[in-house]
Formats: sequence, C-alpha cells, structure tokens
Amino acid sequence: MPAEEASAAIVLRARDYSESDRIVTLLTRDFGKLGGIAKGAKASRRRFERKLEPFSHAMLYFRRRPHGQLVFITRAEAAAELRPFNIDDDLAKIALGSYMLELADAMTSEGAEAEGAYRVLSEALGTISDAGASPALRQSFELKFLRWAGFGLEFARCRQCAAPPSEETAAYFVVSRGGIVCARCRPSVPEGALRMEGASVVALARLGEADLAEASSTGPAGADAALAISRFLSSVLDRKLRSTAFLDSVMAGNPRA
Repeated sequence: MPAEEASAAIVLRARDYSESDRIVTLLTRDFGKLGGIAKGAKASRRRFERKLEPFSHAMLYFRRRPHGQLVFITRAEAAAELRPFNIDDDLAKIALGSYMLELADAMTSEGAEAEGAYRVLSEALGTISDAGASPALRQSFELKFLRWAGFGLEFARCRQCAAPPSEETAAYFVVSRGGIVCARCRPSVPEGALRMEGASVVALARLGEADLAEASSTGPAGADAALAISRFLSSVLDRKLRSTAFLDSVMAGNPRA
C-alpha cells in the first residue's frame, strides 16, 4: 500500500460523488494542485471535520492510487499553524474569494510545483477574512498571481524606453508585451493598445509591489486598469471564469467594496 502523505491545502472546488463520497480539487503547499476522492466524506465527521468544502484550509492526508489521477484522501484536519478563512459572512467576501479560487484553479496544473501559488492564495484569503473585499485587493491579487505564473505585468516603466509613468500623462497597455508603453513610444509600437490614465498606471505599479494587506487599505486603480488586467487574463486563460460576472455585479452594488 502506498505510504500516506500530508500537506497543508486549500480546497478550490468540491462535488458530491455517489451517495457518500466527495471529489475535491485542492491547492497544496507541498504537492501542487491535486484532485482527490474522499470515501464516505458526507457521513464521516471524524475523519474530515467538514474540511472538504471550498475555502477550507486544512492539513490533508492522502495516499496515491496505483491507477487513476485522483488521490485517495484519508483524512483532513484543522492544524494550529493553518488559519481558517472567514469568508461566508459577507456576500462581497464570497464573490471575491470564489473568484480567487477559480483563478488559482485555472492557472495551476496538477502535479506541478505551486508553493508560491498556495502562499499567494492563502495570504489573499486571509486578507479578505481580516479586511473584507475590495477592488484594490482584487487587482493586487491578480498581479501577484500572474507574477507567480511567469506573467509579470510591467506598469512601473515603459516597455520600450524604461521611462517611469506619470500621473499626469496617459500610457498605453499592450497585451502582447505584458506592459505599458509611454505616449512618446506609442507611435513606434505596431500592436493595438489600451489607453490608460496616468493615475491608473501609477496605482497598478504601486499595487503590484504592495503586500496584500497593505493593498486592501488603499484605493484601487481605475476602470481602465481593471480592463487591462482582464484583457491580459483572457489572453492567457483557456476558459472564461464563471465567477467574474458575479464578482463584478457584487462589487458594483457594494459601495464599501
């Protein structure tokens, strides 16, 4: 029998399977993204402690199966070093948290190293728990997760001449270059570009460098910045995220978010 392995893990999604089992997708600290099946999860409170729901943060124990992609989850437990995420007490928290889970799921692959992704997601969900949901936190999370995935977007300098942006001068975001070009360089860049206000560019440069807790207490970049990130995400993802429309509607209707 394969040895039991263990790792801290965040549940990204879960669904019932048969009368008592549960199939779960998790982002683990030590083994990347894993898909697993938990036999009897709907009936056994002792082994799983209700830790196999989205947003659960638990110590996962599992065995690898000789055949098949799903690991066999033996138990999931709370651990003193793993903070729980308090997401379900507010609609905006649920909306932003669900988007974060789906984005993390879409940008990770099973079996690949993803400790950095786990840490960004863990910090982001912890920040939502403490400070609530905000557009600035969303933008900062998107930038940090893209950086982890190797798509570091550049808003702190022009991709052509390396000049820093100014709040008083517009810049242009070029999806294919993953960053901005300044107004002076724009005529020499043949690709299509999205015009952005200078204040939005400066705000994104700041949010990309700030830690998530700091970002959550600052103002977001404008709608043009949100559109730039959205267009870039669409260029690298293989599917449209279902949680985006819900998040956008909640954020638009929540004056605090």
